[in-house]
Amino acid sequence: MSENKDLTNIAKETGSQLVGNLYTDLFHPSIKTIGKTLGSVVEFVTLFQVPIQYVNEKVKLNFSKRLKEYAKKLEEIPDKKKCEVNPQIGVPIMEKLGNITNDEIADLFTNLLTKASSVDTVNLAHPGFVQLIERLSVDEARIIKYLVEKDYILCISIRIINDDGNFIEPVRNKTLISKSISLDFPENEGVYLDNLVSMGILDISHGNYKSDETLYQPLLEKYSVQNAVIGFDFKKIEYPKSFYQITDFGKAFIK
Repeated sequence: MSENKDLTNIAKETGSQLVGNLYTDLFHPSIKTIGKTLGSVVEFVTLFQVPIQYVNEKVKLNFSKRLKEYAKKLEEIPDKKKCEVNPQIGVPIMEKLGNITNDEIADLFTNLLTKASSVDTVNLAHPGFVQLIERLSVDEARIIKYLVEKDYILCISIRIINDDGNFIEPVRNKTLISKSISLDFPENEGVYLDNLVSMGILDISHGNYKSDETLYQPLLEKYSVQNAVIGFDFKKIEYPKSFYQITDFGKAFIK
């Protein structure tokens, strides 16, 4: 028991020393802005995480950069509207900020932190959203931003039917997302959308399509195939239409 107690005391003492350094090196430039919102979060974070993470100079610089980005977003919130961030949201985000090198993923985390910092939007900041952001690739983060103020994404498939009535679908649920945003790996679009479906952000299980078929014309122009291109016997080609619906949960996450 005494060894465990000594270890705890050492950690606390080390943590206390580093808390001071943390405020001086990282928080000080923005302390007036973020002090009200992150006060209790810092107390939870610094006891054990700080001694491990912030001895690395690159992590410190990156963490400071993310805090400044957060502080800039906070400036848009009136002081009387600012509130203390729930540690359930603030602590896991703070633990990650120093190690996030991609600006687009970091932006999602600081946006969530900002929502949790205002009485007007704190209801939108669900603790589970932290884990959702962790599951996103950079391309998926771009798709999330593309979905702002949208309700659905149109898609079509290519169905090749042979004389026996059997069919294959060499193309399934293709969209025009890659024409609207730049993806690092556009060939992975289907994987990205499947992941967003698995996260509950999108749903395509409804089996419906939009009654205004002119909406699908750009998709048909891009993905329709000529009969001569098909390298085997077939009876006909169909283009099943559908759409990815953004769920209520997904809309809350996107906000």
